[in-house]
Amino acid sequence: MTKQSPPSRSHRLLLESGAVSDVATPHRGGARDVILSRALTRFRVYRAPPSLNFFQRAQAARVFAEAHAPFDNPGTLILRTTIGAAIWYWDRNKLAALEPLGRVSPESVWGAAGEGWRIVACAEGVAGEYWEAGCLQASMWRRQDFTAEQWRTFVLSVASPAIAAPADPPPPIKLPLSSIAWRWRVIGPPPSWRDAERASVTMAICAAAIGAFLSGQAIKSSAIAQREEARIEAVEQTLREDAPVAEAIEQHRFLTEYARATRPRHVLIAATEAQEVLARFGLQADTWRISDGQMSLLVNGVLGETPVRDVVRGIDEADHLCAAMPEIAGAGRFEIRANVTEPDAPCPAMAGPEERG
Repeated sequence: MTKQSPPSRSHRLLLESGAVSDVATPHRGGARDVILSRALTRFRVYRAPPSLNFFQRAQAARVFAEAHAPFDNPGTLILRTTIGAAIWYWDRNKLAALEPLGRVSPESVWGAAGEGWRIVACAEGVAGEYWEAGCLQASMWRRQDFTAEQWRTFVLSVASPAIAAPADPPPPIKLPLSSIAWRWRVIGPPPSWRDAERASVTMAICAAAIGAFLSGQAIKSSAIAQREEARIEAVEQTLREDAPVAEAIEQHRFLTEYARATRPRHVLIAATEAQEVLARFGLQADTWRISDGQMSLLVNGVLGETPVRDVVRGIDEADHLCAAMPEIAGAGRFEIRANVTEPDAPCPAMAGPEERG
């Protein structure tokens, strides 16, 4: 019997010169994924005011990252931390030769976290780092080893460190690119309706349905609503055997239910919060719906490879969602159900499973 070797697990590493090499990683990267040498990246910390909630911190971090970008055409990776956010920048113009790109990540985020002061040997040069309470507070890169003067400069650049720095630069340590915990802390771009619906046509239909519904509410005429419902019933009865028309009627029912469910403003906010949580973990909802005060999301993800608990925790911590519960929904898929509620309101009891179309 011929023994087959396991598939290689590696990513492409882009060096400062523009050359590309392979580096070992816990999981094999996609053909378009790339890791950036520390020489190509810049680091900055955002400290969030304690008064901001989970959702507001993400919004503030995005604004801060955009306002302090050091390049004309910046790429960014924003990671949520206990104090706010860790922000990595790079010049996207230097990646033009590798287009189209998949996931782009800095070399430094793949290393294990530390505590206190250290110097890490990178693929190119070395990086001085200061960690406090599990958060990277400062990072400075050098092509050569730190001199005593450069080390003192780096130490003085950190405001009020809780851990005293060594007088002399410590010896560099080599860290394997083995950590993937950073992926669960990514603050992605704000979700749009195109992301939520995944189709511009559906988006336009939903917007029209909601507008019509709100207009009907303004008219406050139950007689008109009853007459229109009777007309729809007559059309259904007459054209029931016509498959395309039957499909259109079913779509109309879906949009009517969607408009009724999303009439309160906080329901729309809850949908946005749920999509943002999924985006932080690189996931997306295959389908989602809100009915009778409960949200249901069908997510593509293998349970053994997807941080389901962290996803559920993130949804449960959202301002307008509570009582999140995961369920297996078939091979490579899982469902998350959560109650929709207003901020500071008591969480309603979880209803039983509902039938999905």
